[in-house]
Amino acid sequence: MEAYLYEEMYRLEQHHWWFSAKHRIVLTLLDRYLRDKPRGRVADIGCGCGHMLQMLSERYDAVGVDSSQLAADFARQRGVKVVQGSLPENVGLPPGEFDAAIMLDVMEHLDDDVASARSVAALLKPDGILLVTVPAYQWLFSAHDTAHHHRRRYNRAGLTQVLSAAGLKLRYISYYNTILFPLAVGQRMISRSGAGSKQVTTAPPPAPINALFRSIFAMERHALGRITLPFGLSLIAVATRE
Repeated sequence: MEAYLYEEMYRLEQHHWWFSAKHRIVLTLLDRYLRDKPRGRVADIGCGCGHMLQMLSERYDAVGVDSSQLAADFARQRGVKVVQGSLPENVGLPPGEFDAAIMLDVMEHLDDDVASARSVAALLKPDGILLVTVPAYQWLFSAHDTAHHHRRRYNRAGLTQVLSAAGLKLRYISYYNTILFPLAVGQRMISRSGAGSKQVTTAPPPAPINALFRSIFAMERHALGRITLPFGLSLIAVATRE
């Protein structure tokens, strides 16, 4: 990810509709799968600037990993546990000790997503879960993906194949960010037609719109894990070790 985006993310991720709603969705789904493991051990792989990790730490024994020193430094300002590590060779955490690991919009950055998912799966206890989110649809690849150093976007079949090749058993997969999907597609199409030199930003829209989008997107947490959504801007999946 471009360096200027880390500072922007640190400032905005607890307020921006996309981050805050996604974090609520992930916590709801994670709590559902870990309901019998209060204060379970959770690894946030690719924790970025640490707001998700901070929320995890309020209810779990959580530790984050990131390959970026800049991201790790920002995360530590939130008072969370972070180690530097890289995928797939040097995750930086002991194997077989975690009830859950999450990879939130991480796999699209990696050269070898299969080997990386396999390395993260090795961190799990025999009954542990891996929760993954990734951006959907290669045809939506845009300047946003380039600025964030994405290698690819996924469809449902592609993500399923990656997790299976990594030795994981899929328990749930769905598209999400479905309700706002038409608006997001329209925005991407408009941005493609604009000047290519414009700097990509994650700045939120005006406060009333930001609040509206956050509420709409976060509503999907009530459905995810129970039903599958047919399309969306992203994918979310839960898998276990074979």
